[in-house]
Amino acid sequence: MVLTLVLGVVMMQAQAEVPVQLAPIVCPMTGQAVKADSPSIDYAGTRYQMCCGNCPAGFKKDPAAAIKSDKLNGKTFGAFLFDPVSNVRIDPKKAAGSSDYNGVRYYFASADEKKTFDADPKTFTQTPDKEVLFCAVDGKPIKAYNTAGAYIDIKGTRYYTCDADCLAKLKADNSLADKVPTGQIKAPVAIDVATKQ
Repeated sequence: MVLTLVLGVVMMQAQAEVPVQLAPIVCPMTGQAVKADSPSIDYAGTRYQMCCGNCPAGFKKDPAAAIKSDKLNGKTFGAFLFDPVSNVRIDPKKAAGSSDYNGVRYYFASADEKKTFDADPKTFTQTPDKEVLFCAVDGKPIKAYNTAGAYIDIKGTRYYTCDADCLAKLKADNSLADKVPTGQIKAPVAIDVATKQ
């Protein structure tokens, strides 16, 4: 009996240490594999890698249509730049785990956040039609998704913030969003990623 218990524990540890094989990220235009140095475009807080230099122009014409293509069914074609549970920017290399849902890979700062997400991913993956790349707390523009520190959805609009401190202030007082200039509230935009991150 002791031997059985010891073997069971050893097998559980071995299974826990097996790395999870992630699905490859594919180009949203062709469904083909991408390389680490492929051109990338950020759109609505998600990074999309292209398979070649010909794809970015087509993707930027209508990103929403590109990511709804039938050729992408069952494939992972984007990586969300933020932990969808905490809403804070995350470095995939430092993530405690990830989940693929509806073609997008989501990274998490903790195993508990991954568990929360996996229980009800739809709650955390709704993307509003409007967004604000302008910090409502410090009153400054945010030049790109990958320079935002966090986000929060308020009344059907996604507000990006400079950092987690501004996120906390905006969560505590949603009325700060009312101070954002109307011209800053726009549909999501496709932004070229200048450098690999």
